[in-house]
Parts: sequence; structure tokens; C-alpha cells
Amino acid sequence: MIVQIFDKCVHDLEINGGYALLPLSELLSSSNNAVSNAFDTARCAFDEIKLESDDECTVDGSSIPLIDPSTDSGGWTGYHKASHLNGRYNQHRQGFVFSNGELLKLHSNIDFESDTKQFFHFVHDVVASGVLRAIERRLELPESYFDKELGPTDNASQWHLKQYQVDELDEPSSDETTPLSQQHDQKVLLPMHTDPSLISVVIIDSPRVLEGGKGLEVFQTNCAKVTSPNENDCKPKKNSGTWKAITHHGRDVAIIFVGSVLSYLTKGQVFSAIKHRVVDDCK
Repeated sequence: MIVQIFDKCVHDLEINGGYALLPLSELLSSSNNAVSNAFDTARCAFDEIKLESDDECTVDGSSIPLIDPSTDSGGWTGYHKASHLNGRYNQHRQGFVFSNGELLKLHSNIDFESDTKQFFHFVHDVVASGVLRAIERRLELPESYFDKELGPTDNASQWHLKQYQVDELDEPSSDETTPLSQQHDQKVLLPMHTDPSLISVVIIDSPRVLEGGKGLEVFQTNCAKVTSPNENDCKPKKNSGTWKAITHHGRDVAIIFVGSVLSYLTKGQVFSAIKHRVVDDCK
């Protein structure tokens, strides 16, 4: 049953052009509240954060690592505030970032380290690993191929707990790459991008499973017929398509994105990295 869930997810990744929804209710035991515990703990930590200066951050008087935006973001572990100084992708969101197996300890919140560790193990060991094993089956690769060829993914992963700060938005904005259409009518919180990874796992903090993407959208390209013996062959029209909201979100569903690394390895013929963004859904 579990194998079938992952195989269906990978099938959807392929036919949807690079994203799929993975139900978590079958993967989380009744005693495992890893997702809910991590989100609840992170909310408390965000509420307690105080920025003492540009290079010092505290939670209830205890100092925590403040990320230096001048350093390589691939190795970040710590906290960053919502600011354009932390890159265009963090202009409207604050967050905790964890790289390469590193964890954070907050002295004022004794559950923070254990809850985030449990969350990481669930997302990596159960969700991401399950998806990667299913991708290996789809590509007829040996089991654990990615770990063997690229190194253990648990020590070469980055994960985030982010909180958007909608109140600080400017006027409606567009991504830098207009004409990718249709970006003028909403405020963009997270600009259009693809992820530099094999896959990405996104879980949005809302109860259970709700309709809509809570602002998360994917760019679905239009398909043009090409001259080919196969009448069904088509190729995407560059910059032609529409932004579509993810159909569901919440603590009981994971949104899986194909990253640019996997897209490169499969030459975009099987799995393609899909452009996505986050807009203010005013809800």
C-alpha cells in the first residue's frame, strides 16, 4: 500500500509536469505528530524572536545564530529576518534554515531541537526517501542509486521553517521575467523559481487538508503540436502558459516538486523542474 502511494506520486510528477501531491495520513502513525509538533513549536519561536541588532538575534534572552546573507546560502543554518538583504526570495518571509544535518537549540524552548529533528527525519526518511525510491523504480535504477552516486541525502539536504509576513508588502509586483504572463494582478511574496535539488517537499501549515494552495502556484506551459510520427507529441511554448493554484494544502498533504538537478539528470524528458511562486491570496 505504501509503495503504491509513492508510485502514484511519481506518476503524477511526470504527467503534471513536475509537481504532485502526496497524502501523509497513511504515512504518519497515530502516535507520530511530527508535522504538527514542528509547526506549533516554530510558531512559538517566531513569536518570541527579538532582533537586538543587525548581527544579533535572541529568543527569550538566549542568542541564536543569525544568518549572514553574504555567505553561501547552501550552507546556512540559523535564523534570518524578512528582508531584501537576505535575498529576493526572503524579502517577505522570516525563517529558520537547517543545512546538512545541522540542528538549532533554543534554550527558551526545550522542545524546539527535538521537534524539528523529528520533523526532519519524517520528511527525509519517510517522505523524500520514499519518493526517491519510487523515482528509481520508474527509471529502472538500482535501489538507493541517488545515495550511492550523489552521497547520503540526509547530510546533503537543506530544509526550512518559513513564515510569510504579508503585512509588509508593497504594491502588486511582478517577477523579473515578465512576459511569463499574467503576474501583474497579485502581490508576489516568493518570486518565480525552480528548486536546485533532486526534489523538494513542501508542507503548508494549515489544518489537515484544505482546498487551494494558500498562494502557492505553478506555471503550467501550453503545449504545441510538432511534426512527428506520434500525433500526441507536443512541446511547451516558451513563456506561454498560465499560473495555476496548487489544488490542496495542509498538514496532511505534502507538495512534491521536481528540482533542477533531477530535471538535468533525466534531460527533462521524464521529469521536469516546474516553475512555482507564492502570491498573497488575501486569506
